[in-house]
Amino acid sequence: MTRPQRAHYGLRGTRRNLLRGTLAALVGLPWLESFAARESKAQAPAPRRFVAMFSANGTIYDQWLPNGGEKDFELSPILLPLSAHQGDLVIVEGLTQKGAGGDGHQNGMGGMLTGAELLPGRFAGQGSAPAGWSEGPSVDQRIAQAIGGSAPFRSLELGVQTGAADNWGRMCYAGRNQPLAPRENPGNVFDDVFGFALLGPEEQARRRARAESILDYVGSEFEGLASEVSASDKQRLEMHLTYLREVERRLEQQSRVTDECALPERPPRLESTNDAFPATGELMLDLLVLALACQRTNVATLQWSRSVSSVRFTWLGIDRGHHELSHLPDADDQAQSELTRINSWYAERFAGLIDRMKRYEIEDGSLFDHSLLLWSNELGKGNVHSRERAPYVIAGSAGGALGTGRLLRYPEGTPHNNLLLSLLHALGIEDSSFGKPEWCTGPLDGFV
Repeated sequence: MTRPQRAHYGLRGTRRNLLRGTLAALVGLPWLESFAARESKAQAPAPRRFVAMFSANGTIYDQWLPNGGEKDFELSPILLPLSAHQGDLVIVEGLTQKGAGGDGHQNGMGGMLTGAELLPGRFAGQGSAPAGWSEGPSVDQRIAQAIGGSAPFRSLELGVQTGAADNWGRMCYAGRNQPLAPRENPGNVFDDVFGFALLGPEEQARRRARAESILDYVGSEFEGLASEVSASDKQRLEMHLTYLREVERRLEQQSRVTDECALPERPPRLESTNDAFPATGELMLDLLVLALACQRTNVATLQWSRSVSSVRFTWLGIDRGHHELSHLPDADDQAQSELTRINSWYAERFAGLIDRMKRYEIEDGSLFDHSLLLWSNELGKGNVHSRERAPYVIAGSAGGALGTGRLLRYPEGTPHNNLLLSLLHALGIEDSSFGKPEWCTGPLDGFV
């Protein structure tokens, strides 16, 4: 087992230097998640869990939509890899993701989980004014606020070659103008999430004491600096203090790998190349499910690539990039066939996620039995950037709250905010609206 390298933090200098320079050192603070814990054998009852998975560039609707009625439907070519789990699915048809700000890919990505529009910003899209980040939190973060507190990580954001830090590459938001970057290196994820629990007691105590000392010092310096800076800088400081409080909470909770969890060796290092895309994603799926099963988090997301994904699916014999293919006309039969195969490949990955979760037995059934999973896309139809009839596949009953094995058809134009609100209700979070209020007309009829 490879242990995390020691982190070194330079916290000297004046308060103004702290604002300008030392804030950069805080980028390293996630290492503290592996520094501190308390010995404990106690295990909390299994909570409900939520996972969201993303794939890009829309779908081929007539190859995605199942045939048949609500309970006697036949899976489509794209969804056929999910046939072993058909009784565990809820497939939702007829929804439209509303959006504003930026181009179709931008507001599709930024609004997919937030149900909100994009703020003005510096990211120049095609044929639109430059846009920034989302104006509201994503549904995974609202769920994490409600059910994530019993685990060291309120939520765990994972990604596979998600690219630059822009609004094409971020789907999770802690709040207005607060994108959350996904973790992309499987080895680092393993170290951060599990590394501390594998250290000896003396090393755990030493790292915990050092981490708490750093947090106390930085917190007091920030509080003294707040009166010396502008309102916008004060807001930035408050965001960092919120982050520090979250780290402190993790120090209290990040204590163990449960007795039921046998950890594998640290994942191997993979180059960030096109052809390593599948292998990296499989490692991330393993780590995601392990983090859920070992009670490290109750909420996780997995972002495969990014909006405008240009991954070349060479392992399927497809040499052209995904985004290029998605913009070819409907009359291009080869492109339609290749896009169908790409989306079917992502369906296989979603099926693999379900398979993994079903293999973990917990107090009352499997890990999957207590979970709710969402597979979504930032577009419905790629070559026109449409978000009408966007594809949504849900799996799992959230502990029996959601009836599964159903194809739910809604009137075209039904806002997808209603689905996000319905997911909250399925998890026992009785909010009255989610996202932009004007875009949410209430929970989906008959969903829960």
